[in-house]
Amino acid sequence: MNNNHDDIISDLEEEKLLAEIKNVRLENVGKGKLSLTDRRIEFEHRRNILSPPRLEFSVALAEVSSARVKDNSNTLVLEWLDENGENAVSTLNLPEGDAATSLCKALTKKLRILRQVADLKERRACYQAFLWKTACHLWDIVGLLSQIVRELGNEDWDAVDALLNKAGETARVLTSECGIDITDQVHALAETISTRDTALALRSVVATLKPVGALLKSDLPPDEEWQQLAPESTVGLNWHDIRYIFLFAGWRSLLSSWQERGESKKIEDSLKHLVALLSILGEKISGELLLESTVAQDASGIADSVESAAQELEMLLKINAGTA
Repeated sequence: MNNNHDDIISDLEEEKLLAEIKNVRLENVGKGKLSLTDRRIEFEHRRNILSPPRLEFSVALAEVSSARVKDNSNTLVLEWLDENGENAVSTLNLPEGDAATSLCKALTKKLRILRQVADLKERRACYQAFLWKTACHLWDIVGLLSQIVRELGNEDWDAVDALLNKAGETARVLTSECGIDITDQVHALAETISTRDTALALRSVVATLKPVGALLKSDLPPDEEWQQLAPESTVGLNWHDIRYIFLFAGWRSLLSSWQERGESKKIEDSLKHLVALLSILGEKISGELLLESTVAQDASGIADSVESAAQELEMLLKINAGTA
């Protein structure tokens, strides 16, 4: 889901020369021309007047790990990783004057901006990972609670207990990795289930999900670490998208219950919500989730299409969360 739009635009733009100095001496090589563009820094050397210029190095600024001027001197020391991943160092003696000062200032400014951009890209990538993991774990917890409801109807308490253990593990992950704490609600559910009172347990399942729904109505994620990134994150998954995924998972579980009971009106109502949610999710996170026209389909056909899209969504969540 990551988009390299900024990189593509940058590649299409013409490279701009920022500074150029002659009579720069590269240690162990000799004098030559040092050029700085908005993308790279390079040194060109001639062995003599008649020889063709030789490019001693040409380094993308994004690869430069250090650029420093030695104290009280015109010596510029550049460090970068070469194509073999080894540290390379070049020491350049610059001629005195404004041109050298201007180049060093331009280089320092450009490197600072590039590092800020790289840091922002990394933070956005981490934020995307956080969002996908959150969405995936919420999908899982809704699925587990839905299965618990089903087994409560069958009064298979061994299956309920096994599912409850899994729900508890998922709740702990939601707390530690996603900032969504429903451990108290899951603990209360466990106590209710221990009474073997089916009606009471069903009400407790609903109570477990209520705080999640309330939290997802917020404009920002609960963790302060991501709150600055959330409003500006326009590429990939967004915090609001998780609410739609959570709602879709909930309506899907309800649809399954109505289908088992043969509740035709409730099935129809669930399908309307699911189709609408898939339309939103298809536009926001993956066109593969978009359904073809359901006008000519009966409820069974629409349900099959929705379930197919739901499986696609589940796989998409697992792949992007790194749990597939």
